[in-house]
Amino acid sequence: MAVRPQGRRKANTPRFLALFIALIVVGVGVVYGLHWAANPWALSLPGRPALTGYWQGTVPYGPSDDRRIVLHLTDDPPSATDRCGDCPGMEGAAKVCDAGQIETYELWGDASNYRGTRFALHTRSGADRPGPRLNELHGEWDGDLVRISTSLIVLKDDGAATGSDSPPVTFEMTRADEKDFDRLSCR
Repeated sequence: MAVRPQGRRKANTPRFLALFIALIVVGVGVVYGLHWAANPWALSLPGRPALTGYWQGTVPYGPSDDRRIVLHLTDDPPSATDRCGDCPGMEGAAKVCDAGQIETYELWGDASNYRGTRFALHTRSGADRPGPRLNELHGEWDGDLVRISTSLIVLKDDGAATGSDSPPVTFEMTRADEKDFDRLSCR
């Protein structure tokens, strides 16, 4: 019996592409799955809200000087280009009513424990005029309520910042939404 030479086998391009896409999807799922396993405060599940999102409250700047505040927290999920091992896990923005104007803050920080029930956020004000500013925010989160403790620093006319003589302030924040953040009114 004569042996027929076998021809070259055709490449199975559709099967290769499907396998390649499946590996990418699984890889991305593993990376994000590990991110949320390591940062459960960043993922909202049924019956368990996330720390990330929108919050609103009132900050006592002094006697008869209560100011409305809204903030938006996001997590910093991993990306293919981000190789930063010491980057903050949270970032966001805050808006505070200040004498009819809105003062904006940049926020960044980390959860102090695994579940995110305690966290710390650094602040950077966008205002350059003299007056009191929020310092680092130390928070406690229990699901639907955030308690923040901070001190106030005072920006002087020459741009130097000094500690305030007032004691640390504590305030509570409740859930808000994007509309509350976008439409903050200081009337």
